[in-house]
Amino acid sequence: MVEIDKVAESIIQKYKGDSTLTDALTGLYLHQAPQDATLPYGIFYFNGITTDEIMGGADSNVIDVAIQFSLFDDSDDGCSNMAALITYLTTTFDWTDLVMDGWNCVKFSRENVMPLTFTDEVWQAVIDYSLWMQKE
Repeated sequence: MVEIDKVAESIIQKYKGDSTLTDALTGLYLHQAPQDATLPYGIFYFNGITTDEIMGGADSNVIDVAIQFSLFDDSDDGCSNMAALITYLTTTFDWTDLVMDGWNCVKFSRENVMPLTFTDEVWQAVIDYSLWMQKE
């Protein structure tokens, strides 16, 4: 089965390795931001995991991990900053190669960017990704 901790660590490593994204966000967190997090920040979580069986044994299966990023920002600039944050995130993660011990990253692709929402004076952008991984 997929080792979610390795996926999460790889996402955080990719985030920390991109100075444009780390300069733009105060942090990227798994599942939820700390209570004292300052905007703008991002979170990511796992929406589901499926297995696609292909020829060969169980180790040949492709694991599809649905990952969702949410970006939060309170800038009052007509969403210019949010648009930049989305660009920085997608530039960092679109078709990147996540490094995970014991696993090959087959693809990490953006599935969609959902419409922006505005709640309690905070903008939210949601970006969905699909990670295909396979045992080495």
